[in-house]
Amino acid sequence: MEALPELSILLVEDDPLQGERMVMLLQSLGQKVRLAESGEVALDLFAALPSDLVLMDVMLPGIDGFETTRRIKSVSGARWVPVIYMTALGGCANLVEGLHAGGDDYLVKPVEFEILEAKLRSAMRTLGLYRDLEGSRDELTRTNAALREANRELECFTYAVAHDLKSPLRAINGYGSLLASSEAGRLSDDGHSCLEKILEGTERMGLLIDDLLEYSRIERGPTSFEEIYVRDLTAQLLSDFDDEILRTGAAVELAPSCASVVADRSGLMQALRNLLGNALKFSAGVASPHVVIACERHVECCHVSVRDNGIGFDMSYHERIFDIFHRLHRDDEYPGTGIGLAIVRKAVARMQGRCWAESVPGRGASFHLEWPIPSNALSA
Repeated sequence: MEALPELSILLVEDDPLQGERMVMLLQSLGQKVRLAESGEVALDLFAALPSDLVLMDVMLPGIDGFETTRRIKSVSGARWVPVIYMTALGGCANLVEGLHAGGDDYLVKPVEFEILEAKLRSAMRTLGLYRDLEGSRDELTRTNAALREANRELECFTYAVAHDLKSPLRAINGYGSLLASSEAGRLSDDGHSCLEKILEGTERMGLLIDDLLEYSRIERGPTSFEEIYVRDLTAQLLSDFDDEILRTGAAVELAPSCASVVADRSGLMQALRNLLGNALKFSAGVASPHVVIACERHVECCHVSVRDNGIGFDMSYHERIFDIFHRLHRDDEYPGTGIGLAIVRKAVARMQGRCWAESVPGRGASFHLEWPIPSNALSA
């Protein structure tokens, strides 16, 4: 049979003869042994140098084996140290008390060599699995910490780059506009055309930077759930689109069943603003643009949808459209940055929710948001 791996074993035994015999048995199995004659001594030894395994006599002077076990388990904290009782006591009550105290197994005195070896092998197998699990957990913790730091640095980098790009962009746009107004008579047709393209490019770049800043800011603020009245929120959002609604003659309707939802206000506003903007943009070319905002509040979750009667899209793209910078149309057809739906997905994900889309080309599209209501959130 394969030799046992060496462990540091704390033997707690007040009988000198029994203690000497157990030390000899354990050493013959290749183990490192420290002997304590009482619970108090055992606690001092364990505090000075924690052991891998404890063999604990139940009947001890001073504090008994059960109380000593409780204190050792308290000292060891998250690190699992198996405790095997050695007892001549009979009856289930004592065994149950010992297990409740934190014990993991027991041996009946006088301890036989073969049983001792079998118990140690069993404990060591479990201990090995536990140590592997601890190592995996620690590695996962380190990896998660590294990922959080990398994400934080990436967000800071994105924010800094986008913020710093706005200053030279404003200068380009300002001087371009000044040139267009003060030097208009001197410019050739090609010059006018080039200048218009410069100004259009700076405008598109400004929109892209604004969307990047919004995307990077989503992770920065805390998520706070509250009761939100959808009618008030919708009215606030629609004011941002007054000009577009007036120009296209679009009708934006709030479903009668909409009352309130429990959500993170900032996240929900970001998601709905982008969905409403998309709905108005892609339905602008139809005869009577129509957008419907609906919502449902259940016991455990909330659901919000935005439906339009616009151009729709092929459902083979239903997942990819939420990827950042992914666009289905050229910029000269439908201007945009390709970040709006990525903001929607990220905002809903911060509420532990999900988003999806349904569409038939030429017959409009529906975008859905659904997220769970935290058990400690406000309720109506």
